[in-house]
Amino acid sequence: MNKIKNLLVVIIIFTANFGLFAQNSPETFHSGNLKTDFKSVVVTKTSDNPPLKSSELNEKSVLLSGLFSAVIPGSGEIYSESYIKGGIFLILEATAWYINILYNNKGDDQTIFFKNYADDNWSVVRYAEWINTYQSDAGTITINPDPTLKPWQRINWDELNSAERKIKNFSHTLPNYGEQQYYELIGKYRQFSTGWKEYNGAEDYYNKVPQQMYYYADEHIKADHLYNVASKAVIFVIVNHILSFADAIWTTLNFNSEIHTNLSFEKINLGFYTEYYPKLSLSFAF
Repeated sequence: MNKIKNLLVVIIIFTANFGLFAQNSPETFHSGNLKTDFKSVVVTKTSDNPPLKSSELNEKSVLLSGLFSAVIPGSGEIYSESYIKGGIFLILEATAWYINILYNNKGDDQTIFFKNYADDNWSVVRYAEWINTYQSDAGTITINPDPTLKPWQRINWDELNSAERKIKNFSHTLPNYGEQQYYELIGKYRQFSTGWKEYNGAEDYYNKVPQQMYYYADEHIKADHLYNVASKAVIFVIVNHILSFADAIWTTLNFNSEIHTNLSFEKINLGFYTEYYPKLSLSFAF
């Protein structure tokens, strides 16, 4: 009889404890399978690992990348670890500046050459004397007789320009000595052919242009071509900056959009033992 009473007490205590445990676990789902129901009783659960920060993912700044390449083409690409493209932009930049400096120097040398040639072979005094001889109706141009002076120092320039305006077939007036237009016009327009040392066409200035004038014109054009190449190199530099700026931004965006993985473990306590489940975190940056 006492054994029966003791058994009943144990059953009552066990039933009471089980009811209290069930009340404290309202989220527990019972499927009828003992093993499944046992595992569903979760006592503790650890928190997830914190997500990786941008610095830990080694992301690059799009703003910095663009600014770098805007100043020095290729540097933004190198910053974003695209070394080949960065090197190409840097080489193109250096080459363009080299060409610009080289051809500017060549243009300067050629300019000095054709100006010296003009000073030695074209004389405003001969030009004025021809006007006084064959275009006397245009007025007389005063010429200083002192041969020790330079030709452009012996002429009254106002009188010269006034006479030129009165000559029907003349299209230009001679700019002051040393101006860029001065050196251009004497090799470009036939009215100035009479000032060349080799001129011997008398009155027919238009059809008797000396070969010397053609030679000078060619030398002048060579200088223009050299400066033109230098100018195109500068244009290429500007384009290279723009292209590298855009490419650096694109390269950085692509770099940041690569998938970065963070492998962590989630710990779950299941009753009398603990299980670890692998957790794969995929991080996309846009």
